[in-house]
Order: sequence, then structure tokens, then C-alpha cells
Amino acid sequence: MFEEVLQQSGFWTSCGPFSHIVLSSRVRLARNMESVLFPNRLLGEELYPIRDAIERFARESAYRNNLHLIELKLIDSNEKRFLRERNVITYEMEVSETSMVAVNYTDDFTILVNEEDHFRIQVIRPGLQLIEAYKAADRIDTELNRFVPYAFSDELGYLTACTSNLGTGLRVSALLHLPVITMKNMLQQLIPQEKKAALEIKGTIGPSSKTLGGLYQLSNRISLGLSEVDIIETLDEVLGDVLELEDTLRDEYISESRLELEDKIWRSYGMLQNSRRMSYIESMDHLSNVRLGIILAIIKNIDVKAANDLMVNIQWAHLQRHGGVLFKSTNECDEYRSDYIRKILRTHEVR
Repeated sequence: MFEEVLQQSGFWTSCGPFSHIVLSSRVRLARNMESVLFPNRLLGEELYPIRDAIERFARESAYRNNLHLIELKLIDSNEKRFLRERNVITYEMEVSETSMVAVNYTDDFTILVNEEDHFRIQVIRPGLQLIEAYKAADRIDTELNRFVPYAFSDELGYLTACTSNLGTGLRVSALLHLPVITMKNMLQQLIPQEKKAALEIKGTIGPSSKTLGGLYQLSNRISLGLSEVDIIETLDEVLGDVLELEDTLRDEYISESRLELEDKIWRSYGMLQNSRRMSYIESMDHLSNVRLGIILAIIKNIDVKAANDLMVNIQWAHLQRHGGVLFKSTNECDEYRSDYIRKILRTHEVR
């Protein structure tokens, strides 16, 4: 069963609306069982009601035929890291002794069990599909509620371990590729002052000032006092402005400094094509430039899907699975990563 989960492709293998900038849309609903302590305080037999509920959901729910339930403490560290690299689980679950995850690749969702909350329904869709992702999450939420009596307050809404998730328990986010905004150091201009209390943008390796491959996550900060529609519409409004700015800057860059842009893109392609040892961070920065080159038709005969695949598959655990090896050092991984990238690029005739 677990091997079947590992073989599945991820959200990045398809291109959705506005995928030249928006890699994916994610919706997450935080839910907890009433009269049960939050996960960070659960011990031993106190975990039974949570386990029983998710096992009954896996056996009896409308999604039962295609649901895989994985108890994370029963798989090894490399398999857990692989799932984390694919955004199936979080780092907190990777190191937990009590977490489980329910994976459904037919209906394309996961339920994180005993992360920060008892249950977190997660739906990820390619491109800009916030409404579609929310509708799917809402259907799953309704079905899960048949098996789980939710902790709810008329005053505070859904009760959650973190106060930022009180209310709807809804967190919506979009994973964005913003290479030119990054080059121009314009990140701080993306969220209007009046919306900074409601929204945030973060780099992929920490605060907004630290990014990896020009990738950022735009998401809501709070869910209390707002409806699900309000949260999605607020993020969607700002997201529209971000898309317009990145598109405009790309057009200006081509118009005013095309040679400079082409040089940056082809230098990155050359580094990926010829390096013999490359770190993950350096690889991602070069792949960001190459992905931009593909989108702008500067690099031809490589599909953007290939760049998306590389951004995921050059991670440590993915490379280990591809090569059937266990790396003994960072240098060994960096060398294999370079070999892997060159092999993929050789399958495409770039002119």
C-alpha cells in the first residue's frame, strides 16, 4: 500500500490556470475532536479516539476505496522525508511518534492526523484554483464530520491549537514563482498596508527575505471573524495584483534588457548542463532562471513541467529513491544531483 503512495505523481506534474506564476493552490482546514486534548498534550491511550475516528473514516467513508492510511512511526526516516518533500506531511509530523496521514490520490487530498491539530484536511491543486480546492476540502470536511464530532464554539468558531486558526480553521495559500520581483527587490510592495494584518508572504526557507528559487507562499494570517468566502476573496484580490506586477516586470525586462536577461538564463542553463557537483540551493536558483526562460520562450523544447519536476525531484530523498542509494555525505548527494539534472536536460534538445 505504501509503495503505491510513493509511486504517485504530485500536483506539480500538471499545469493549471496562471501556472506560469502560480505553481499550486492549497486549502487546509484545521479540525479537532470535542472533549479531547490537543495533540501536543495527548499520551498513550488518550490517542485512541483520534486513531479510531480516522480508521473508521478509512473503512467506511465515501472515500474508502482509494484511501491509504499511513502510520508514520512504522516507516523509516527516508520514507518520511520523501513524504515531507512532496508536501504530503510536515516536518512536525516527520519527527512525531503519534502522527498519521490519510492519502487519497483519486480525489487528490490528504488528512494530516495529530500534527498541530487532530485533523488537517489538505487539498492542493495545480495553478490558481483556490475555489476549486476549497470546494473539494469542504466536501471532505462534511464527510469527516460524520465520524468526528468537531470542537466548536458559537463565539470562536472551530477550536484549534493555534489561535490564528480559530474561526473557520481555514488557511488558503498559493505557491508563487516570482523571479523578476525577486531580482528587482520589490517583495515588500506586494501586500497593501491595509491587508498586511490579514495576509502574509513568506519565502520557502524562512522569512520573506529568504527565498529558494524565487518561490514564495502567499497565505492568510487569520480566520477568526471572517467567512471562508471573505478569506479567499481577499487573497485572490492581492494575488491578482501580484500576477499583474510580475507579468509587467517580465515584459519590461525583455523590452529594456533582453540581452542581460538572456545571458542570465543561459548562464544558469549552462551551469546545470555542465556542473559536476551542485547544492540544492544553487540548483534551485538556476532552475528558477531556466523556468523563467521556458515561460518566456527563450529556452525552447523544454516543457515547463520538466522544470517543475526537477524542482521537486532534486531533493535528497527523491534522489535517493531515483538512484536506489543512501547518500553517505552531502557531497555524494550534490554529485548525484548534478548527474541527474544533466541526464534530464540531455533528453531535451535545446536550441
